[in-house]
Amino acid sequence: MAQSCKAPLGEGFLSSVGYLLWMAAAAIALFAASTRQIQGSVLNRQFAFCGGGFSLWLCLDDMFLVHDRYLGQLFLYITYAFFTGMLLFRFRGPLRRFGGDTFLVSVVLLGLSVLTDELQWLWPNSYETVQIFEEGFKFLGIAAWLSFWCHYVSSASRPASLEQH
Repeated sequence: MAQSCKAPLGEGFLSSVGYLLWMAAAAIALFAASTRQIQGSVLNRQFAFCGGGFSLWLCLDDMFLVHDRYLGQLFLYITYAFFTGMLLFRFRGPLRRFGGDTFLVSVVLLGLSVLTDELQWLWPNSYETVQIFEEGFKFLGIAAWLSFWCHYVSSASRPASLEQH
């Protein structure tokens, strides 16, 4: 794309790194769940499957701009909010036991990215300035998301006697 459009070096870099981070979160969670590396109740493994699947979908959306081009932002944002709420409600036990604070930070940052995008007309700043905030919230949210799944898989993969409370 950069070659075809003669874009400057580095344009789209954060976006590319962002979807690689989504992909890493998906791979970590799905691999750990599918290899039965996750210890404890079946709910712990289901959480990794759901979180990994959601991460994979977010990666594909980010890579191919599904929310912008195909299904519409409002539909996907509502779907994402619903799925996130379901993860928070259905898997509140594993979240509490395995560092759900980072998960919540991620959700807040990603939510701020969506709000910034949807309400950018309210800010008197230039489009470029608003984009910096939107992309910044998004990138930090994705990094927190990956951090959570790394921590979750690491913590939930330990035998019960080694789990941190």
